[in-house]
Amino acid sequence: MKLSDSDHTEVWHSPRGRKIREIVLGMNDGVVTVVGFLGGLTGSAFPVRAAFLSGLMTTLAGSLSMALGGYLSSKSQNDFFKREMDREWKEIHEVPHLERQEVLEILKRMEFTDTEAASFANRITNNPRVWHEFMMKEELGIFTSAIDNPLIEGGLLGISFLAGGVPPLLPYLFFANVGMAFNVSLAFSTLTLAILGIFKSRLTREPLFKGAIEMALLGGIAALIGLFLGTIIPRVFHLAP
Repeated sequence: MKLSDSDHTEVWHSPRGRKIREIVLGMNDGVVTVVGFLGGLTGSAFPVRAAFLSGLMTTLAGSLSMALGGYLSSKSQNDFFKREMDREWKEIHEVPHLERQEVLEILKRMEFTDTEAASFANRITNNPRVWHEFMMKEELGIFTSAIDNPLIEGGLLGISFLAGGVPPLLPYLFFANVGMAFNVSLAFSTLTLAILGIFKSRLTREPLFKGAIEMALLGGIAALIGLFLGTIIPRVFHLAP
């Protein structure tokens, strides 16, 4: 089957694709965490208002945790990348003969002949910027496009988690019976995850229903485990001496 130009565009692996990945990750974690938590409270026979407030606090705390975690992990990665970039510049200027030899070895590993490798190495090392970029990519596997803004990364994760935590909570505002609220919450959460799965599958060019089923099953299992633990654990503690 012939690929179209749009098929060749790898959105998921582009800088924009990484932002989409953070949104999917944050929303998935938000839905699964909150619906699993609410399942535990429902199994423990919590009053519906108490379950809602507890779920809301969990959503807010989880959102903050995701935002801080995203910020710190992105900043740590950026700091590492920048140290490596500075080190590579220093080596190019202080030990250029060794760096030229590394360029030759890399090209030979790419199965260029000795003549081709020498020719390409000369062209690469004639331009310090190209030389530096080549070493970063081919020696260290670091791409400048991988350097993200920590504030944006943390914000995306935090907001996405918050957005994912809203659907499981909504039924607890409208139903007085905690069991009924949980049933509707589970349905809302499953639908949200299914839509998110379809969105992810569209980007990764997988069958649409594959992503929908995978993510919906994940959320449903998490909710049922939470419900099971919420039912069992209180009984265990009540029976403990």
